[in-house]
Formats: sequence, C-alpha cells, structure tokens
Amino acid sequence: MALSTNCWKYLVLAFNVLFAMSAVVLFGASGFLLYRLFIYRHFIGVNVEYPAILLLMMAIITCSIAWIGFRTAKSMHQIHVIITGILIVLVVVIEFSCFVWAMVVWDNVEIDVKSTIMHYFEHTLESTEPNSVDTIRWDRIQVKFECCGVSGPSDYTSKGQVPFSCCGQGPLDSVHKPYTSECSMLYQRGCGKQLHDYAREQLLLVAMTALVASILQSTGIFCTFFLAHAIKEKRRASIRNSSSIREATFASPDDSLLAAPTAPAHTLPKY
Repeated sequence: MALSTNCWKYLVLAFNVLFAMSAVVLFGASGFLLYRLFIYRHFIGVNVEYPAILLLMMAIITCSIAWIGFRTAKSMHQIHVIITGILIVLVVVIEFSCFVWAMVVWDNVEIDVKSTIMHYFEHTLESTEPNSVDTIRWDRIQVKFECCGVSGPSDYTSKGQVPFSCCGQGPLDSVHKPYTSECSMLYQRGCGKQLHDYAREQLLLVAMTALVASILQSTGIFCTFFLAHAIKEKRRASIRNSSSIREATFASPDDSLLAAPTAPAHTLPKY
C-alpha cells in the first residue's frame, strides 16, 4: 500500500507541474485572443469578449490551484488533497462552461456585430472632423479587410463622398499593404460581413481552447482523488497494524506463571 501511495503522490506532483504549465499556455492563448477581439471592440461590441476574459481569469486561478495542489501532495494530508481535487473540479466545470458560452455567443454574434457596427458607422458619419479618431478607425478597418462601409459603398451616399480607404488608401500603418496612388477601384463588399466572420473565427478559437483545457485538466481530478483514497487506505492499514500489535501484546501469556513449579526446599529432620 505504501508503494501505491507513493506512486499516486508522484503522479499528482507531476500533474500539478503540467497543470501550472497548461495555465501559462492558457494565459497566453486567451490573452492573445482577447487582444484580437479587443482591438475591434468598437465594431463588434464588447459582449463577444466576455468568454475570452473569463478564460483569462481561469488561467490565473489555475496557476494558484496548481501551487496549492503541489504543496498538498507533498504534505500528504487527506483533507487538503480532497479540497484541491474539488478546486480542480470547479476549474474544469467553469472552463467547460466557458466553451458553451463562447459557442452561444458564436451562434448569436451576427446580431451583436450588426447592431454595433451600424451604430458606430452612423456615429462616425455625424462627425464633422475629417481626421477624427472614429474616421481613422474606419479607414484602418476598410483598408485591412478591403471593404467599404457596413454593406457597401452605397452607405456613404448621405455623406456625398466615399473615403479613399475604400480603395486601399488610408492612414499609414506598417501592417497594411502599400496603398495605391489614386482611387481607381472601390471595394464593393461591406465591412459588416468581414467583421462578422472575423468575430466568429476568434470566438471559435476561444471555445476550442476552453474545451481542450477542460479535457486535459480533468485528468488531475482522478489522480487527486485516487491519491486521497490511497492515503485513507494507508491510514486504515496503519491503524489495523497498530491494533494487531497491541492485541498481541495484551494476549500473550506470562512465561513466569507458566514455568514448572519448583520442589520445596529440603528441611532438616526434627528430633
């Protein structure tokens, strides 16, 4: 039993090391996906960012739980090991819930993006400053996604002119392709569809990241609770062994009482 307990102990220790490493990877992946959604928050809304934010928070919490699990596995306290197992269960459940949440948002993201981008486009058209922050944001979007307006160049009819970014010219940015010297051909597709596809792609990555993390980290649940069971069985075996030794001690006969009786001492004859 002692060997089995030690095996589970080192297995749980190894798991907690991998648990911490997975938390670091999860932190980087969720942070990167959150950044990719955050930079277009004015066009797609902030609701689509919430699953990525929750996943990022779980990555931070997972690092703390991994440290706790490593310490409890070394101490071999059954109640502490059980508490760590319960914490891992909560992490896995929340990460799986994050996967479900991301898929729900992924399915309904078209409505959020459409309402958000239309409101922001109307707000930008009302601006009288040609180089306002909102206008520059639209120029960057239209150049990057090679689109124009929300549904097409006709969205700028009320303004009377189409911005040069609808044909590839816009604010200087090293990540964009070189701009044309003159506006000879307008982009005919709208940015609404492009941003909708972009948001769905990022949400799908968030969902898959949460699903993979929950599946991989769920293996620690079995290891932790098996370790708690092994500690319990080892304690029971130790108690049984102590009881057996104590009973054997009290039940053993006294050798001095069982010894053969000695002959009476020789006495002198009486006269």
